Amino acid sequence: MVNKNIPTIRPAAQAKLLLYRMFSSYLGVSLEKLLLLPISRWDEILKELEKNILTNFANPSDLPLLTRTFLLMEKSTKRDLERQLLSLASEKIWLGVFPQKLLDNFIKEHVQLIKDVRLEHLNKISSSLQRGLREGLLEKEMLKDLQNITNLSKKRARLIARNTPLQYSGNLTKHHQINAGIKEYRWQTSQDERVRDSHRANNGKIYEWNSSHPHPRSEINCRCDAIPILNY
Repeated sequence: MVNKNIPTIRPAAQAKLLLYRMFSSYLGVSLEKLLLLPISRWDEILKELEKNILTNFANPSDLPLLTRTFLLMEKSTKRDLERQLLSLASEKIWLGVFPQKLLDNFIKEHVQLIKDVRLEHLNKISSSLQRGLREGLLEKEMLKDLQNITNLSKKRARLIARNTPLQYSGNLTKHHQINAGIKEYRWQTSQDERVRDSHRANNGKIYEWNSSHPHPRSEINCRCDAIPILNY
């Protein structure tokens, strides 16, 4: 039976908020600009959007802010993992070297992902405007379509901001446990109604880190934990 008193790995809430702000920035800007101008001048906004698409919305502030965000996740995950190990072994266990390569890879991936989200949003806005102006749609109809596009983009931003801390903490857990000489873990779900059936079936089972089986938090929105098995 799984020991419910073992601390769980909790993704940093502050990191989730920072990620959402980065991913959702600019998403409402286009719509706000349109609302300030009569429909006869929307073609000017369309040209501006096309220009922004070509410049790829590069933002030099993304990199340091992403670095700070992922370091928050690393600190939170390592702290909770140390608590897990302390509750199991009653002593502090060395977790190995700082996962610099893992950090760099996640930051690089998310710099590009931020640009992709913004570009996708702008392309959808641009296509909607082109269609509306071409077909002579009413301003009310066009604005409704643009609002739906913006809402969908923000929904995607929320999904990324919620999933990334979970995924990164899962990768960090695997990195630290393997570096500490831990080869196996016990799967532990979050014990609520949101747990997917396949993960509920894994609960309490023991897996090896070097197996091809999906590990906790390797799948979208997985909140499961890998409780280390200490064989010494």
